Amino acid sequence: MELIVLGGVGLIGSEVVKDLSATSNFSRIVIADQDVGKAEKLINELQDNRLEARSIDVNDREKLVELISNYPVVCNCLPFQFDTYITECCYEAGVNGIDLGATKDQLDMDSQLQEKQLSFVVCCGITPGVSNVIVSHAAEQCDHLEEAHVYFASFRAIATAPGLVRTTLWEIDPNENDRMYYQNGTYHRVPPFSGAKEVAFPEPIGPQETYYVPHNEVYTIPRSYPSIKKVSVRGTWTPKSRRFLRFLYDYGFFNIPEVKIEGGTVEPMHFIENFVFQNKDLEKEDLWGFALMVDVKCYRDGKPVNYRFYTRHPSMEEWGVPGAYVKNTALPMSVGTQLLAGGIEGKGILTPDQAFNSSIFLEELKKRGLQVKVQEDRDVI
Repeated sequence: MELIVLGGVGLIGSEVVKDLSATSNFSRIVIADQDVGKAEKLINELQDNRLEARSIDVNDREKLVELISNYPVVCNCLPFQFDTYITECCYEAGVNGIDLGATKDQLDMDSQLQEKQLSFVVCCGITPGVSNVIVSHAAEQCDHLEEAHVYFASFRAIATAPGLVRTTLWEIDPNENDRMYYQNGTYHRVPPFSGAKEVAFPEPIGPQETYYVPHNEVYTIPRSYPSIKKVSVRGTWTPKSRRFLRFLYDYGFFNIPEVKIEGGTVEPMHFIENFVFQNKDLEKEDLWGFALMVDVKCYRDGKPVNYRFYTRHPSMEEWGVPGAYVKNTALPMSVGTQLLAGGIEGKGILTPDQAFNSSIFLEELKKRGLQVKVQEDRDVI
């Protein structure tokens, strides 16, 4: 089977391609990106004759649909602002797809894709993604779920990749309406840096203060488990990044549309995005990695049970920089892509917990060094 990877030379996309090259049995893997030179460099590095570079302009919808119609599976590693658009293109092309994130507009396309007997898996990263699969795995051990609370610590330099900068700024943007938690069928919107809670992440990250962030587990988990009573997502960043982000929020960078400077104007957040990549100090961090923790409350045999799941991965010395951060998102995407290509029963818009067997998914991650453990250092798989 052949595969096309959109955005395959980006920070995350390139790591997805590396794992696909190392572990998959695709007959051909097309790396589609606007930077063909970078794609060819990656191919030379991997020395895999199944890999092929292809130039694309993702904004040319007609040509993009024509291109992807030649491949049974589309792996989308483009920045999150393309999520809905790529799903629409897969629908028009009549092909299956997989994505790192999800929007409400994507979820609303469920019936359309079902009518065409197509599958599109959303949220196949670490969070959302592995977080959803962990909740599914817990649900299999229980009579019914009561609550699910997701916590993450994203430890990397701010100036890592443009898409990741936009993601981090989006997480603290006061104008973002999807920062919320779910309780008893109702969504409660909350401001940035609210819901502060200290979480004891595994070392070397250790205890960190976390805050509500606008991640879509708050509506994808209730979608999978309608009877669940409460779902929340809290996240945090390195101390250096937290100080920088808090400064932007406290001093209103998100709320002022433009600032007049010497007869001209500048948008504060446009300036910040450019400033980040022109400040070499923001490319540096002492510790790179990612920690995910999921607390699940449920009932088993009529008794309340609390599970605490968490992830572990090789050190930054083993996985390198930025690998110690990026692989946490890229490996679930590669696993999901291969499972989707192998055939799944579900049609429509699916989250990984709906599309894949949780034990198989977690076992594949473990083979790659990304382990999910429960409570006192016991392997889930």
